[in-house]
Order: sequence, then C-alpha cells, then structure tokens
Amino acid sequence: MLGGISKPKPIDRKHPLSKSDPELKRILVQLSSQIQSAYIRAAMIADSTPTFEPVSYATQVVAGTNYYVKLRVTQHGWAGSNGGGGGGDGNDGAEYCHVKIFWQPWTRITELTGIAVRKTKQDPFEYDMPAP
Repeated sequence: MLGGISKPKPIDRKHPLSKSDPELKRILVQLSSQIQSAYIRAAMIADSTPTFEPVSYATQVVAGTNYYVKLRVTQHGWAGSNGGGGGGDGNDGAEYCHVKIFWQPWTRITELTGIAVRKTKQDPFEYDMPAP
C-alpha cells in the first residue's frame, strides 16, 4: 500500500534479517558509522562507543522506501547504566533507539533521516522522529 506503514516485523533467530530483508541488512551495515555518530549526538554522550542490534522494522513505500528500525543499544567504554526501562513493565532493562532510513535504489540514495533515542523494548515506533 503506497504511503501506508507496514506492521512491524521481528528480527530474531526465527526471522533473520538476511532472509526477511537482505537489502535492509546491507543498508544498516552501510550506515552503521552514521547511526553511531547520530546516536552519540542525540543521546549527548561522549565517552561511549555504542553498537546496535536490529530487533524489528517496518516499511513505508513512498518515492522509494522508508525503513523504520528499532535497534538495541549496547554501550562500550561507558561508566553509566545502559538506560532503558526494566522492572515489571515488560521491558528488558536495555536501551533502544529508533532510526528512519530513506532508500531510493534507482537514484542510489540511502540516507539516515531520523533518530529517536532512549527508547525501551516496548515503545512503539516513532514515525515522525528528529533529524540526525
């Protein structure tokens, strides 16, 4: 459906990204350093080297594809906690972020267009997120 956003799809052992959307896997590798830099700026941290693991995604067909991806954040070299929710609310205590990526293969445009930080596992996707 043009313009509509798909239902979020899980990324896990049963649903590996390499099978469900190999193009998104390639895009995440391509944009990994941009995502890391944008996360560091948005989260206002300077003493960390975060890494990201995709856990779910949704798509929107526009004049190309918008990918909305939920990433689990792991902090390296940071003295603080890993943020996030925890406790009895269904969250796993980890921090997550959401990224929005625009991909238009016929023009070779692949662009990180949004990032939302300090999310939990249960937070729904933010479709209107701040620019990186």
